[in-house]
Amino acid sequence: MGKKKTVKVFVDGEVLVIKHFSGIGHYTAELLKAVDRLLFEDEYSHFRFEIGVPRSDAHRIHRFSFDNFSFRKMPFSPHVANGLKQRKRLPPIDLLYGKRVYLFPNYSSWPTYFSPSIPVIYDLSFIHHSEFVEPKNQEFLVEQVGLSVKRSKKIITISHNSKNEIIKEFTLKDSDVEIAFPAVDMHNFYRSSDHTIAHTKAKYGVFGDYVLFVGNIEPRKNLISLLEAYDQLPKDVQNKYGLLLVGAKGWLDDEIHRRIISMRMRGLRVMQPTDYVEDDDLPALYSGASVFAYVSRYEGFGIPPIEAMACGTPVLSSDNSSLPEAVGDAASLVDATDIKSMSKQLAKLLTNNKLRQELVKNGYEQIMKFDWEESAKVLLKTLEEAAA
Repeated sequence: MGKKKTVKVFVDGEVLVIKHFSGIGHYTAELLKAVDRLLFEDEYSHFRFEIGVPRSDAHRIHRFSFDNFSFRKMPFSPHVANGLKQRKRLPPIDLLYGKRVYLFPNYSSWPTYFSPSIPVIYDLSFIHHSEFVEPKNQEFLVEQVGLSVKRSKKIITISHNSKNEIIKEFTLKDSDVEIAFPAVDMHNFYRSSDHTIAHTKAKYGVFGDYVLFVGNIEPRKNLISLLEAYDQLPKDVQNKYGLLLVGAKGWLDDEIHRRIISMRMRGLRVMQPTDYVEDDDLPALYSGASVFAYVSRYEGFGIPPIEAMACGTPVLSSDNSSLPEAVGDAASLVDATDIKSMSKQLAKLLTNNKLRQELVKNGYEQIMKFDWEESAKVLLKTLEEAAA
């Protein structure tokens, strides 16, 4: 068998180094870590990866300790690059860095002159649920994702639901879109010891038993409904279990915070850590929760529920978009718009040990369906096909 032709890949690494390290940043980092490991194998040794990072934030890339990637400082800050994208003044990126395959992990791409490009499009919430997206961001995404699709050789997404929506919206073929599922890093997410749980709860001012939510504090996460469902729990259940909300500030969150203050004034135990919760502390907070509640109105996949499963915590999830794919039969599913049913199901989970144990067992089986290495292989195959 002849030597494989070298495949040069350039990754737009902006999401890895910007100050607000989001879910997209986590997904990109874990996927590239898995790629990095595969590049040690003979089968993939013909790939050459370079990551471009904005000059102002370039120092942050070294925290990932990649072995097989080289790095290049890009000429524009994210703010300037987005402004040039909106004005259609961004130069073709391959005039700067040469012919290769270009991977864009955050929806929008640069133009290319003579090279294939592959954007990662996680979902179409900005089209199908525009009410949950900040208006300026929604306008930017509608325009830029449309351009990214037109420029693309292939598209990567993260669930069957998202793939079907992308194919339908942009009239594509099945073969145009590949799925690289998110997964859980089992080295980081596992059941914490009682000592670690107690220490982490004390660190963030969390006390007693609790129901946990992890995610951005924004309308799409349906937190008003979760707060209402918690408010409707029987008093004896409410007295035993608090509600802990962990997440970065989103947008349109004023009503959420007003509701939290109102409930606290009535003596309900709704908690939010005063400090930013470090990634390393999340597994202990998952492990300490009696139930993990994730009742979003829409998700491209939904990583927090499978992280909770990896930590041995039963999950309550809404039944829409891609969430049934992510949680399988390992979660209690509810209609995100039915608060009364949500409250009843939450109460059932909190008072039925047998059901909780069954969901935990199913959860450990469910998370094994997703694997970063398999997703990295999908990505490498897609890049090779694009290069050919």
